[in-house]
Amino acid sequence: MQVQERDGVLVVTVVEDQCAGIWKAIEPLIASGKKRCVLDFSQVGFLNSVNIAAIISTRNKVAAAGGSLVVAEVKERVKAVFRVLKLERLFQLDLTLEQALKG
Repeated sequence: MQVQERDGVLVVTVVEDQCAGIWKAIEPLIASGKKRCVLDFSQVGFLNSVNIAAIISTRNKVAAAGGSLVVAEVKERVKAVFRVLKLERLFQLDLTLEQALKG
């Protein structure tokens, strides 16, 4: 997993087997005042229940800190999982990375 800052936005390039570590990776940055975070799913082809739980937990923690977390570059297979779980209520699933950064 890689975390970088682009135009004041944290961009986390997610690798499917490292989802559990997303919050640990960004918590210090959120605590330091960063408010916007984008999870780049371009390298994710599958998510299991543990990964989904980690993503939702991270979203909730970022929101509790007054920030926002969005997902970008979600592949169709992963979108299907999000939709089955009705997570399109929490996440907009059709954003490119560039759209998410502008958001």
